[in-house]
Amino acid sequence: MQGWTLFFSVFGVAPSRRRAVKLTTTAVPALIPLALARTAAAAEPPNDETKSLPCRPTIACTADIVVPGAIEIETGALFRRLDATGRQWTFPVLAKLTVANWLQVQAGGNGYTVLRGNVPAQFLDDVQLGAKFHVLDQGPAAPSISFSALASIPTFRAQGYLRTYDTLLTAYVTKDLGPLHADLNVGENVWRVQAPLPQEWIALAISVNLPPPFGVMAESYYFTDARPVALRDGGFLFAVSHSPKPWLVFDFGGDVGMFPSTRSYSLFIGMTIVPVLLWVPHSQGE
Repeated sequence: MQGWTLFFSVFGVAPSRRRAVKLTTTAVPALIPLALARTAAAAEPPNDETKSLPCRPTIACTADIVVPGAIEIETGALFRRLDATGRQWTFPVLAKLTVANWLQVQAGGNGYTVLRGNVPAQFLDDVQLGAKFHVLDQGPAAPSISFSALASIPTFRAQGYLRTYDTLLTAYVTKDLGPLHADLNVGENVWRVQAPLPQEWIALAISVNLPPPFGVMAESYYFTDARPVALRDGGFLFAVSHSPKPWLVFDFGGDVGMFPSTRSYSLFIGMTIVPVLLWVPHSQGE
């Protein structure tokens, strides 16, 4: 649920001198014109059959994707207390377009990032592009399964900003177990494609629906050490969600770091919305 990485996936909470993201998937731009060419009717607003599926605020993202034709946007703000003096604010955004039942393209990043402390910095973080492939629907026994691949492309040069070309590969497993909804993600960041430095990570998120329109979620996650680009990190995250409409979700919460020398705690708030359907799936249009 990275991001907000990849999170979001997401907000991702993978530690890095540049602030790694878990925005769990991203975009193949060449596919977007092909998707738009399939539009059989004028774009229209979402209806109550259109359900948003946030990849944040947890690190782990769901294996499921929204209906074909839907544009889904995730955005928010994240504060991280890094050490005794270090503080970080990021304002991530993730845009997703479902092209088919098996394919979603995405583009996003951590956006504007501000660091305060011994080494202050301000910069526009990497742009992430890639795709998410949904390969199995959930059944009575089988979970929902997806895979994603994304490329991380550096932006403008700035003091304190480490510019590298990176890749992220992620496997997603989602299963409903009675009232519980579980998302398990396993992935690998390959920092510095030109001089590969791998970082493995795993995240498990559990969510429960409260009386509508509220929900709660909890997560545990861990990132291995990949110095000097990304530090070891892990934590326990808790959040509350509010969904006044199926296609609109607000959430807020925080998490406590496993390793205080890397990060002591984080606080976040965000929104996920499906603002428009570029075309209406047959199941909704009939």
